[in-house]
Amino acid sequence: MRTLGLTPRSAAFTVAFLAVLTLAVLAARAFIDRWTDDIVRENTRRTEESVRRIAAAAAPLLDSLGDAGFFFKSELTRHELRTVNERLASVTAAQVVGIPGMEGGFYLLAADEMTGYSWPTSPAPKPAYGPAPRSYPIIKEQVLASIARDTALTEFHSFDFAIFPLATMPLRDGGRNVGGVWARIHVEKELPRNQLARVLNIAAIVAFGAFGAVLILFWIRRYQVNAIRHGLETLRNDPTYRLPERAGVYGVINSSINRMVDALMEEQRRREQLERDLHQQDKMATLGKLIAGVAHEVKTPLAVIKTRVQMWQRDLRQSADDADRQRPVQPDSLQLVVDEINRLSRLVKRLLLFSKPAAAKMQVSSIAVLLERVRMLVLDETQGRPVTVDIVMAGPLPDIAVDAPSLEQVFLNLCMNAVEAMPDGGRLRITAGAAEGAIIIHFDDDGKGIDTGIRERIFDPFFTTKEHGVGLGLSIAYEIVRSHQGSIVFGTPPEGSGTRCTITLPLGRKERTA
Repeated sequence: MRTLGLTPRSAAFTVAFLAVLTLAVLAARAFIDRWTDDIVRENTRRTEESVRRIAAAAAPLLDSLGDAGFFFKSELTRHELRTVNERLASVTAAQVVGIPGMEGGFYLLAADEMTGYSWPTSPAPKPAYGPAPRSYPIIKEQVLASIARDTALTEFHSFDFAIFPLATMPLRDGGRNVGGVWARIHVEKELPRNQLARVLNIAAIVAFGAFGAVLILFWIRRYQVNAIRHGLETLRNDPTYRLPERAGVYGVINSSINRMVDALMEEQRRREQLERDLHQQDKMATLGKLIAGVAHEVKTPLAVIKTRVQMWQRDLRQSADDADRQRPVQPDSLQLVVDEINRLSRLVKRLLLFSKPAAAKMQVSSIAVLLERVRMLVLDETQGRPVTVDIVMAGPLPDIAVDAPSLEQVFLNLCMNAVEAMPDGGRLRITAGAAEGAIIIHFDDDGKGIDTGIRERIFDPFFTTKEHGVGLGLSIAYEIVRSHQGSIVFGTPPEGSGTRCTITLPLGRKERTA
């Protein structure tokens, strides 16, 4: 059954169906055989009774013919044979007229022919010259056998479509057998065997043929379903694959699946385009905030520089007429201008880093080495302060392709923010591990935490809570991590106090589309 593509359950169903069908055929045949036996037995009894009645009724006529020497004549005339035939036929008809389908007659050795034939219940036109020619030899042979054995015989005969019990008895005259009497009745119309058995055989052939057709259709269905399943598995690994076109219901299913996949692919393309458009809008909005922040940040140092330069110009004009002129430019004024210029320079550098946070070419680096280097830099910056920096590795970290200088700046910025959040000292814990195809790094501090009201704005350019901060550190960190297709989020450590910053860097990155 497995070679036909049947499951164990369907194979069991098939075996049960065949068993039930076989039992039904056998039961029907047994019922038909029993019915047939009853019909044959009843008609055989009627035939035997008919032949005995015919023989008894013909006895007086046969005695008179024997007294007249009819049976011992060397030659009989046609008139004599016709007369005897008519008289015997009337005897036969009188005995079988009450039994529909019964026929009978005599065979005389002196004439060596059938005579006295009668079938009173035969539909018109009635046969007048004896039984059917094809039955003649059968009847004559059994009559001769009865005469030879000097006993009554009953046998069941069938040929072509004719089926009948035949009863024969010898006729005696003066102690000698002079002929025989016979009777028969056709039962083929009554027997269910010929009709029902033929119908049953045809039904069985049709049933088995239908079952075979069902098996073939089932195998075809299973093959087509398996083809669809394999096509769906291929489609899952290759979105460009499409199920082949077919005819019929499964072709409609394949076409529907292909249309659905095309619609999903189109929807995916539209969604990606929408994401790109939203990202572009986000970039433009960020750019607007950046420009506004730059204008604000640049305005103050430029105003200071302009004021100082104007003071120097005024001093220079006044000193031209002053014999005891002093230096128009003082060292503190120069230092102020230099500081403001440096401030602008740092702002420009940060803006350049913000516009291109990660290098185009990534290199395989060790995150553990980067974290250790940052830890040493933080310790150098916090000498003399009660701050500890611990690194915990939750298992070995695989190397990953990153922009190491940019990530080092992100780690350092986060660590310095954590240190600034602990003015009275505390502990900074850095935990790194690999899980679910990514490297996950936690930065936990003991500070006062981030107010929930500003968490949504901490990555906005120029947003800061520091008195002298610019507000680009976390914005740059966000862009750098995002350029690595990672994520950076802030929350609360499991201990329930302080701040936790979590950075996730995927191990297998895809090329980002513009």
